[in-house]
Amino acid sequence: MHPKPRKILVVSATENEMLGTQYLGVEQLVSGVGMVATTFALTKKLSEQKFDAVVNIGIAGSFQDIELGSVVQVVSDCLVELGVEDNDVFVPADEIEICKRGDLAFVTGLRLPAVREAVGVTVNRVHGSSRSIAEMVAQFNPDVESMEGAAVGFVCKQFDVPWVQLRAISNKVEPRNRETWNIPLAIRNLHLETEKFLSNLNQ
Repeated sequence: MHPKPRKILVVSATENEMLGTQYLGVEQLVSGVGMVATTFALTKKLSEQKFDAVVNIGIAGSFQDIELGSVVQVVSDCLVELGVEDNDVFVPADEIEICKRGDLAFVTGLRLPAVREAVGVTVNRVHGSSRSIAEMVAQFNPDVESMEGAAVGFVCKQFDVPWVQLRAISNKVEPRNRETWNIPLAIRNLHLETEKFLSNLNQ
């Protein structure tokens, strides 16, 4: 007998980022954009059904020199906007002891050996000014940013479900200039890498 395929949930923020093809044992959840919508939708889903793994997919902006269209696995992600401003300095919530570091930062439970690893930050407002970008890099030194990644990590931690985050680079994080973005290429490569991962997962 063949082993029973693992039950996988693929989560994306938008229909555009979601896979167009169904896979054996794979369910899809379009959560909506941002941390709040993602937390609600994923919590509801995991309360209703049990899954062996969650695969979060989407596009991302890169703070580093990563080629547009490249796919990375975000192995650690963080809620970087929860905290206080102390005059001109932002202080994360764990440093003022209103929460623990484990409430803000999350490490993936699954790893893909052939895919470049990246450190992510999750934000409500994507960066598009030289000043805010410089401040983010100086304080957290991330590779990429998204609007949902750490929310998926937070929920999966509560339900003790392994997860992996795949992000395709659609743009460089720089003063906002959509003419330099390439979302179609990023989504095409994201789907190819996700399909490869899902095919290997249940072999």
